[in-house]
Amino acid sequence: MGFFDDLVLPEEPAGERAVLASLRPPGEDEGRYAPPVDRFAPARVPQLEVVGAGPETRVLLTGWSVWPRSVTLHLAVFRSVRRQGADAPRQSGLRVGLLFSDGRRVTSLDGKVSRGIPFTGPQGQARVARTDQAVGLIPLDPGLHPFHRSLFKTDVDLYLAELPPPGEAELVVEWPDESMAETRTAVDAATLRAASSRALEVWPDPEPPEPARQSGSFATMETSGPPTFLAPPLTGHQLEALRREEEARQRCVPRADWQQMSYRDWGDADLVRARLAGGAPVATTVGRPGTTPLHLAAEWGTAEAVTALLTHGAAENGSEDIGKDAYGVVDARDHDEHTPLWYAARNVDEGTVRALIDAGADVWTPQSGPWSPGRLLSTTPLAPLVRDLPGAVEPSAEEAAAQQRADALIAAFGEERLWTEGLGICFVRGLGEDQVVRRLGADPARCPREAPDDAPFDPADYDESLRYVGVLGVDGAPGGCVITQDGYMPRDDAVLKAISAGTAAYGVYFNPKGGTFGTLARDGEVVESEEIGLSPHASDPAAFWTFRFWQRGHAFPHGADIMAYACAAAGLSIDDGRDAAGLQAPRRWVELPARLRR
Repeated sequence: MGFFDDLVLPEEPAGERAVLASLRPPGEDEGRYAPPVDRFAPARVPQLEVVGAGPETRVLLTGWSVWPRSVTLHLAVFRSVRRQGADAPRQSGLRVGLLFSDGRRVTSLDGKVSRGIPFTGPQGQARVARTDQAVGLIPLDPGLHPFHRSLFKTDVDLYLAELPPPGEAELVVEWPDESMAETRTAVDAATLRAASSRALEVWPDPEPPEPARQSGSFATMETSGPPTFLAPPLTGHQLEALRREEEARQRCVPRADWQQMSYRDWGDADLVRARLAGGAPVATTVGRPGTTPLHLAAEWGTAEAVTALLTHGAAENGSEDIGKDAYGVVDARDHDEHTPLWYAARNVDEGTVRALIDAGADVWTPQSGPWSPGRLLSTTPLAPLVRDLPGAVEPSAEEAAAQQRADALIAAFGEERLWTEGLGICFVRGLGEDQVVRRLGADPARCPREAPDDAPFDPADYDESLRYVGVLGVDGAPGGCVITQDGYMPRDDAVLKAISAGTAAYGVYFNPKGGTFGTLARDGEVVESEEIGLSPHASDPAAFWTFRFWQRGHAFPHGADIMAYACAAAGLSIDDGRDAAGLQAPRRWVELPARLRR
């Protein structure tokens, strides 16, 4: 009699049954995201000890399952009480990590990657499904088996897709919600590595399954998810926020140099003071040749940052008076022969200017042609700060008049923001709309004034829009016309030659790729092409200074100084340039003839 014969009834032999699924040879992802349970039985390495303790909670390490190239860490969480809602996912939940001998760290908080899972579609086509996949110490799903879960004890299995490197390792556990402090436990990496050779391969060489023997469809599922009290990984946004917080914290750590200071950093007085406290020198060069920290703070920073540098220098020189230049940096000149006060004047920042003047900065010595910081400031609302200082230079009547005319033209473009990116605009002296339309080869009667939305072209079609320009008359003494386009044609040589016979025209293109370029035409000929709006040099025309190309801090809208310069270059004295400069006002739309197109 067989061992079980008295416990069973005889049955007919089972008929042939369809194969639902066959074990396949290992794929590329074998053991990368989960243990290779289908083909290996792991070696068991017992290690029973408490690895974390709180008032009402104990975390025990119960052992390891060791696979040929990976391990599963087995924890058991015991609790003496359970509270409603206590297991909701929280960052202050259970945290588990391993610290390797090579300094690397892997944790249950290492985040997720997007994993591709290939599958065969209903028509036999190969497809790939994307899913979020945990990495680091990967929580495993214990399934729905009741022995994995009870009211007061929960098993936690974490998978590590590698063997710990040789040397000492530590298991680190922390659970703030359960008042469980960070606890470290030694891990015998040598024992785990040795055990990997004892993992038993159950199916060493599985053959690829025969498609004809596979069922048309087969699926099974048994899941409940890892314990929810595990702290979830941070999202990408949360990681970025932490990175920024750490950068902010590190910013103000004292250090003895000025490295890794961006332009914006020179406006952070706390950061400047931290560098000074760490021993960063005041009398040194940073970045460009001859450029000192005081230059950069005056150019890009704030009065508070400038004062911090001045005060520190005076204190190191044994004085409480910031007017005592400890290191000769107040009037230090950079590679362009400019002092810190020059840059403060360009910004028209009263606090910075006052601090440097109080520290004894030279106000009136020229630094670019005839221009000194004091002369720049004397054309701004800060003129009272320098007017009565020793060495003051009054502008001539002619210079003062030129400055007044330039400022009036700048003010004509209003105070609201101007859209200049990609704008082409041309100012034509003394001609009316009909005259300009005719010179552009069109019939004024066929070019009524229309709003941009009613223009005879699609503004979204860039190539088509380049065939049209808008013409609008402007009042002034003398007045004239402006030609505008969301493109470069108002500055084109052929257009300027066609409209400038017997007069002058100046075209400007605000290139969105960089740079602003102007062209002047007189009597049908182009006489000058130039890049405008850059900070001027001593060799540049006086108008570059008069129209405030040097000024960085100003109340007028961006580009108003350039348009005012173009008006003056064409000989216009415009009264109101807001409609002229804007692209929203109605104007007369002219299709350029073939001879004026590019």
